[in-house]
Amino acid sequence: MQEYFKIVQCFFSDVTKENTEISIVESGLINNTFRLKVYNQTYILQRINRNVFKNPKIIHVNYSKVCEHLLESKYPIHRLDFIKSFNGDELVIHENEAWRISRYIEGETHHICNSLEMAFNAAKALAEFHYCTKDMDVKKIEEPIQGFCDFSYRLMEFKESLISGDANRRSIANELIESLNANLNYVIEYIKLEKQLAIRIIHGDPKVSNFLFEKHNAQVISLIDIDTIMPGTILYDFGDLVRSFSNKTIEDSKTDNNCFEPRVYESLMSGYLSVGKQFMSKEEEEGLGLAAMTVSLIQSLRFLTDYLNLDIYYKVAETDQNLNRAINQFSFFKEIKEYLSL
Repeated sequence: MQEYFKIVQCFFSDVTKENTEISIVESGLINNTFRLKVYNQTYILQRINRNVFKNPKIIHVNYSKVCEHLLESKYPIHRLDFIKSFNGDELVIHENEAWRISRYIEGETHHICNSLEMAFNAAKALAEFHYCTKDMDVKKIEEPIQGFCDFSYRLMEFKESLISGDANRRSIANELIESLNANLNYVIEYIKLEKQLAIRIIHGDPKVSNFLFEKHNAQVISLIDIDTIMPGTILYDFGDLVRSFSNKTIEDSKTDNNCFEPRVYESLMSGYLSVGKQFMSKEEEEGLGLAAMTVSLIQSLRFLTDYLNLDIYYKVAETDQNLNRAINQFSFFKEIKEYLSL
């Protein structure tokens, strides 16, 4: 880990290899995360994936504006606090890599939802984020990843991968490709609905591991990972929340059945609406079920697209990991589709 020492020196004075500890945090599919100890204080050191985030400065400009608004709106949970370098920047570019350091917040993260209370509290916290940013001028916020919430764009990427992707992998995934193609009508329906909805500030990635909980209970301390804050519809955020929390298996699981947990879904719905009813339109509320179903379908498309394109977006540890992720997400989609009878 000592190769990252020069980065730390951009943020802290009088640091030495003897009083600095850096260890890998095995989480996240995009960025590289490390636990940093300096002067016996703990921080989080991150290298931003510039293949995904072409202009990482957008991330922090967005977050700075959102944080200011959250402060004015009396947002009830912790916000991330980033350390500034000696140049006064939250980002340091070193050898074309983008680095940042945030203060460590004591708490715990999970990869699977462990209780109905956890689901309710997380959904409520997400709705509070949406509520506290509802009056913010969305034009002040840029997209950190172009087309991230654009389902038409995701469809185009998928269809292009069926033509130009790896031929051997297309053959291996043929059954899943046919199943996905047979359900693309739900994506079209979602796209039509989305055109009727307000564009708001969204988190963009409210999965289980991006909520920090108090240890030994299910209270939310902070909504973390601010990289995908962007303009979008709240249906996307709710759908991604359901996709992550209501899945009883991890994304990499090879399980292709018994993924969906309906009790968690109902807790998420109750938690979100406990705040959401104060600001949502009728169309937004009625579209929550369709969003819950469609976002998992789109995520299956995204994993499969990356698999066919030889894993250029998501980090993988084995050859078929993205394929397994795609199968898992499609299985979840089928089960929630049956539950909602849509």
